[in-house]
Amino acid sequence: MIRDLAQRLKNDKDVWCGTKVDPLFLQDCKDYLKQEDKCPLPQDYVTLLRYVNGAFSDTAYLFGIQPEAWPGLDDVIEQNEQYNQNFMNNVLFLGVNDFDWLVYDAHLNSFQVRSRLNGEVVKLFPSLEDALVYWFKLN
Repeated sequence: MIRDLAQRLKNDKDVWCGTKVDPLFLQDCKDYLKQEDKCPLPQDYVTLLRYVNGAFSDTAYLFGIQPEAWPGLDDVIEQNEQYNQNFMNNVLFLGVNDFDWLVYDAHLNSFQVRSRLNGEVVKLFPSLEDALVYWFKLN
C-alpha cells in the first residue's frame, strides 16, 4: 500500500523525504503534462506525493513537484524538460541515480529502471512500491 511505502521511506535513516505536495502544484503539474501531450502522472505516484513530495538518499533521487521544502530535491517537470527530450511522450522520468533513470512507461503501464547511457530497460517493476524498494534499497 502506498501509505505504508511512504512511511517506510520516512522511517529509513538513509532516506530524506519532502513534505506532502501542495494540491495546487499537483494540479498545475497534471494540467501542464496534458497540455504538452506528455505522459500523465501515474496514480500511485500521485498518491505517494500526498505523503512524500520527493525523496533522496546518498545514491538515488525521487523527484517531487516543486519540492521547495528540501533544497536537494528536484522537480519532476524540470527534470523531464531537461533530460527527457529523446524519449517518446509515454515515458515520464521519476528519479535518477549515478547510472540510471527511474521511469514510468505509460504504454507498458510499468515502472522501469533505464540506463542513463543508452535508455535501455535494466529492470521492470509491476508497481511503484516494488520499484522504490529496489531504488532506495529499503529493507
